[in-house]
Amino acid sequence: MSMRDRFFVRALIGTLPLLVWAAHFFVSYALVAAQCSPAAITRDAPGVWMLAALSAAALAACALLLWRALRVVRAAGGHPALHDWAALGSGILGLMGVAWTTLPVFMLDGCA
Repeated sequence: MSMRDRFFVRALIGTLPLLVWAAHFFVSYALVAAQCSPAAITRDAPGVWMLAALSAAALAACALLLWRALRVVRAAGGHPALHDWAALGSGILGLMGVAWTTLPVFMLDGCA
């Protein structure tokens, strides 16, 4: 194994959709917690438009990464590498995860 195989770059590309999902999950719940704190409760808390914009950006990022991984797998000519399959699988999982995490945004009716 040489230093030119760029293992960490390939591992990052393969797991980037999952990192987008994790960041979306953390920021979404932190934003709702911050808006529903006693000091920040207003009539419009939590701000659904901010959560919707964040979710749309995360969905777009995961869709772009999934599209890129699909292009790489198709271009491999029937013999894609394992990290290409991992990027494709994590793209699908990341897109589904962001969509599932976004569902509570549509059910928000205020702070509990």
